[in-house]
Amino acid sequence: MRPAENIEKLVKNINIDTNAKIDEEVLGEVVKAFEKSKSKKTSATEQNIWRIIMKSPITKLAAAAVIIIAVSLGVNLVTGPDVASVVWGDVVTHTGDVDYVHMYYFKSRGNEFFRQFEGWHAHGKTLLRGDNGDATYDDGRISQRFNTYGMLTDRKPSVFPNGQTFLESFSIGLLSEKNQQFNEQIPASVGADFLIYTFDPRPSESDWMKSIVIMVGRNSLLPIQMKCCQKNGDYDLLIFDYEAPEQPTEFFELPVIDPANGAGKVLLDGEDVMIDITGAPDLKTAVVRLHSESVDNAGGVSLSLDVAFITEDGFRSGTNTVIRLRADEACRCGVGSASGGLDEWPDGKYRNIRFSPWLKPTDTEDTYIVEIRCRVITKTD
Repeated sequence: MRPAENIEKLVKNINIDTNAKIDEEVLGEVVKAFEKSKSKKTSATEQNIWRIIMKSPITKLAAAAVIIIAVSLGVNLVTGPDVASVVWGDVVTHTGDVDYVHMYYFKSRGNEFFRQFEGWHAHGKTLLRGDNGDATYDDGRISQRFNTYGMLTDRKPSVFPNGQTFLESFSIGLLSEKNQQFNEQIPASVGADFLIYTFDPRPSESDWMKSIVIMVGRNSLLPIQMKCCQKNGDYDLLIFDYEAPEQPTEFFELPVIDPANGAGKVLLDGEDVMIDITGAPDLKTAVVRLHSESVDNAGGVSLSLDVAFITEDGFRSGTNTVIRLRADEACRCGVGSASGGLDEWPDGKYRNIRFSPWLKPTDTEDTYIVEIRCRVITKTD
């Protein structure tokens, strides 16, 4: 799986509109930030320059390429004896002591830029917020995701397994003490404020990936920027800072999980179970069946769940037959008409049924509770 795809699992892509006027305003913000940073050649510069740039609402929604230009201007590359002394393993050691990280993630595809999400991590807990209103809360044990309507859409084990740190995960393993392959690597360039390390892709990714470039604060030895460059010119950009937390009001406070729209007891390899649906206009019943265990892509054992819906008017949806869940997990799914489209219902209406089944174990072997949270997205929505 591509490194970018690992991150894309957390959030949904969002298109960001840009135009000449906004680009000009963004460049003005960046130049101001650069001029401010030039007068402070201290370790604080390394950590503050991104905060200065990203505080502007316009900048936060604009092309990430402009930010890269500002960084390039701030790195007056020089060479010297220090180049050989700061190995990548020293950076890894310093990141192990970090308790708070703030991050932006962008990706560039063709001529368009997407702002993927903003993330905070502190005291072993992580909050990721996407532009589409999604929010993911990870307490190091369970990761739970909520959509813009506050509905629980995903529940699964933490994405930071076995004590893996926030930076280790989002650096694609480069900030892992176990990565002996790169620990002795020295910077490709050294500037007044930054060290720049360049890594070749893994053999399995060399056909499409060009390089991974990580900018590190020269004094702090903490990552400031990570850029995954593809051979076709596309890239993924992550920006980190380590200032005192500027936390959203609900920082790490898990939202209250709303009651399910329906729930029913399901027997493994049993018959279809009809679950009454309430509080989801246009839906009356969910039809659920649970199949035997199978090996999923991650090498673990999961169950196969089939779900269909019946509307208030008696129309039956298609059946989603590709849902794979482990016990006590939930995932977000969707289904349209039995004919296969979202607007091919017998009455000609557009219905995009979005739902999240949560498979809960019981005290009885091979018996589970399936909770269904759902809503119908219309063409107006």
